[in-house]
Amino acid sequence: MRASQERVRIEGDTCRSVTVLIVSEIRFLREGLAEALGRDSPLAISGLSASLDEALASASELKPTIILLDASFPNGASAIRLIQTVAPEPQVVVFAVAETEENIITWAEAGAAGYIPTTAALHDFVRLLVDIMEGKQICSGRVAAGLIRRLGGAAKSGNGLHHAQVLTAREQEIIRLVSSGLSNKEIARKLSIELSTTKSHVHNVLGKLNLQRRGQVAFWSRENENHLRF
Repeated sequence: MRASQERVRIEGDTCRSVTVLIVSEIRFLREGLAEALGRDSPLAISGLSASLDEALASASELKPTIILLDASFPNGASAIRLIQTVAPEPQVVVFAVAETEENIITWAEAGAAGYIPTTAALHDFVRLLVDIMEGKQICSGRVAAGLIRRLGGAAKSGNGLHHAQVLTAREQEIIRLVSSGLSNKEIARKLSIELSTTKSHVHNVLGKLNLQRRGQVAFWSRENENHLRF
């Protein structure tokens, strides 16, 4: 399905305006991608950044829904962590990723909400982004097996699936809402609770799951959905 032929529908909570910040050192890549994604799609390009300093400033000021990070960006994993310190709400999606087991695990552990592999066609780009926003990620069997092995090892070391057993119903609801891409303010409004209470719940969830960034919650949720009650 080509974005120029049929508008991609974004359903559910993601129907709100979707803005994208593109981060890449390569000018023709970020400008070309911005033009392609902005053409007859539900996405609005909020900004383009060529350096980490620009990305940090734009993420803080523009508050995009998605930050698209070029996989070849210098120290990309560290860049994700820094970006999320100033703008924890956007989902960071890495594009042009070489789909190897260790590579994907590295990006996931850095806090990426998802990735778009080097093999993806441009006309599939929007659909893949929508899938990631809806909590879906298509990956190869080799990568899936590697993630399962990694999670199995984490469980044995005390950082894995057993955390779901100690999550309260409210915390599981928080996980679902964070995974859907809602900000703390949006979660507070949806649950009719104070913003400070929401922040406390998110903090507790990250601690129980042994995660450092809220961007990692969606990945954890996808891998452990059978162990949760929502």
